[in-house]
Amino acid sequence: MVAAAVTVVTVWLVYRYAAVRYGVEGLSTLNKSLATSTLFLLGIVLLLGPLSRLFTLFDHALKYRKELGVLTFFTGAAHVYLSMFPLARRGPLGFYAAQPLSAYAGLTGFVIMVILFLLSNATIERALGPKLWWKLQYWGARLAFIAVAFHMIVLKYTGWGAWFADKSSLPPLAILATVFAAFVLVVRLSELFGPRAARIVTQLSFLAATGFTAWLFI
Repeated sequence: MVAAAVTVVTVWLVYRYAAVRYGVEGLSTLNKSLATSTLFLLGIVLLLGPLSRLFTLFDHALKYRKELGVLTFFTGAAHVYLSMFPLARRGPLGFYAAQPLSAYAGLTGFVIMVILFLLSNATIERALGPKLWWKLQYWGARLAFIAVAFHMIVLKYTGWGAWFADKSSLPPLAILATVFAAFVLVVRLSELFGPRAARIVTQLSFLAATGFTAWLFI
């Protein structure tokens, strides 16, 4: 229930922001919300591990990681479905022909999420054994996150220059998501240097990400 509440609230908040930012409500805005929420939720899944190891404040949140990962699969699946069918302008494969680099990166991320979702079954987990199962989950979640972030950045970055030139509207969702993705990657990489360095890097990168996000709205 907690994981479901976090997912619903995330999708709703992103939807409301997108509705105000782009001045449109409806299926296309919901699709933007599902896409961005998938990245945010997957990033949260990746953050819960290091944050619980580095700060006792997050110890209680670690137990929601698996459920959040499962629900993230459903937001990603809904985004893929809406993009390929109800909202497709040139048929289900039109986007892949027009934007192959971004489209196939996104599809790769989703396929990895499908595999992780299937592996979440307790029977399969027992059959694989805890060591192999955890290794697949460990690398799968990271590869899916990188693929989804790459998909979004490649698709949206061409319009960022014009926005930064005048900043006459709210920041695009993709820029906000990119800042969050960068924070997630920095936190994950910081653990390579030991717990003490990771705590410092995490705190500094959080302040930097928060400060940069605030600047985007000024």
